[in-house]
Amino acid sequence: MKKIFQQGRTALGVGLLILSASGCVPLVLGAAAGVGGYAWIQGELTNDLNVSAEKLHRAASRACRDLKLAVYKDVGDRLNARINAKFVDGADVKIAIEAKTEQVANIKIRVGLLGDKEKSEIILRAIQKRL
Repeated sequence: MKKIFQQGRTALGVGLLILSASGCVPLVLGAAAGVGGYAWIQGELTNDLNVSAEKLHRAASRACRDLKLAVYKDVGDRLNARINAKFVDGADVKIAIEAKTEQVANIKIRVGLLGDKEKSEIILRAIQKRL
């Protein structure tokens, strides 16, 4: 029994080493954080929220208006949504929403080409206020 536990622990360590070499550790850690906390992955803020994709899309659209973003694309359905907008300073905003279940949706927010964490957090907070 002890040998099996040690082998499992070794396999887990090797797996994490492989993932860290491929740059996927933030993704794994973000997924482990679960619903509620957000992850910052390669310039993109991602978060799972306990809300339907439709409701999250409505909140994101209203938040963009609250922040005075220039929205030039806003499309969505029950399962997915996309919002493209610009800040006054010209920074591009891309918001992608995807249903994971009927009551859990994932949102991804990218500001600019490389990502702007502060502005992404501002957008997320504005969306959360609308939920």
